Amino acid sequence: MLWTGDEFREGSILIENGKISKIGVRVPSTPRSINGRGLLALPGLIDVHVHLRDMELSYKEDFTTGTSAAAAGGFTSLLDMPNSQPVVDSAERLRERMESASGRILVNVGFHVAAVGTPDRLKAMVRSGAFSLKLYMPHPFSPLAVDSDEEVLAMMREAARKRVPITVHAEEPSLIRDPSRTKTWLGLARTRPDEAESKAVRRVLRLQAISGCSIHFAHTTLPVSLNQIWSRHSTQVSSEVTPHHLLLSELDLKRLEWKAWMVPPLRTRVIARKLLSATSQGKASLIASDHAPHSVQTTLPLLMTLVHRGKLSMKRMIQMLTIAPASRFRIAAKGRLGKGTDGDVVLVNPRAVSKIDPRMFFSKAKYSPFEGFETIGKVEKTIVGGEVVFEDGRIVAPVGTGRILKRAH
Repeated sequence: MLWTGDEFREGSILIENGKISKIGVRVPSTPRSINGRGLLALPGLIDVHVHLRDMELSYKEDFTTGTSAAAAGGFTSLLDMPNSQPVVDSAERLRERMESASGRILVNVGFHVAAVGTPDRLKAMVRSGAFSLKLYMPHPFSPLAVDSDEEVLAMMREAARKRVPITVHAEEPSLIRDPSRTKTWLGLARTRPDEAESKAVRRVLRLQAISGCSIHFAHTTLPVSLNQIWSRHSTQVSSEVTPHHLLLSELDLKRLEWKAWMVPPLRTRVIARKLLSATSQGKASLIASDHAPHSVQTTLPLLMTLVHRGKLSMKRMIQMLTIAPASRFRIAAKGRLGKGTDGDVVLVNPRAVSKIDPRMFFSKAKYSPFEGFETIGKVEKTIVGGEVVFEDGRIVAPVGTGRILKRAH
């Protein structure tokens, strides 16, 4: 069954030279034909918020292990965040990271860059193919002074002129308390209160209205934040949510301690339920994993379980993992199954029941707050550019099958 954009229909896909050349009830068979009977064929999933680490942080994750985990999770395209070591804050650093990843990835990878205020540096990074400027408000990893509205606004205006989006980690630094005085993980979470996010969202939206730039809010954790962003009804403003903020709460942090620590932290169970409800109503633009290492390998089975439970529609889930991220970040020829689009396809068994076992992760991080979760839905095969990369629990393609993505202008 093939996803048409609105529903599933029986059919076949022909991929030639890395592109979908025909979709129909019957297409010519080839020696490399795949029998997908009983499976769902989705466009290759897209995750616009991952941290592949590598380089000086390769002991945590590297391009090969991170993209292997992606392939196992049905993701065929990723956008990597710039807070690596060294930080990606110039065109030279961006090209260095692209060159380092090239030939070592199993799926397609593009890059965000650090938000900087210098017009020449910003222009050079955009020309080199950056997908967005990452504005990290709590502890800036670029020389931008985030406590200055004037400096942030100047950067936003320059981004608007260059027509490149800004991806924001929205937590107001002045409201984050000193963590050294707490002795518990739950206490640590409360040093980053809800108001730090909601105030930052209000501030960024105010500056966006003045500058006219394009803003994407990363890992939104509060229903009130989604409502503020959604109420703009603007294609220039979008939001993402993560599986962990939808499914977990501070009760899990109290129980699991470091295994459930993340930034922004988990909220109360009531907030998590309301966030999921708002997401199911269409108030969040897309879903991303923030793989750091909240594993990209578990995103699809967790979300399909929500679909099975009636908490999220299949159509909304697929849209938020495919066409929405492709459209938002101008990832060309991806996010849908159609003639002329890239041959990125994931075949899913919607009835397979399994338990999340971190020992089976391709990521270097062999732990997860979702350990032991029973899920419904399993990735059977992941196809990137017409090449089968993941099949029957194994990576079957050579390293280097993925390609470097650059933002379409």
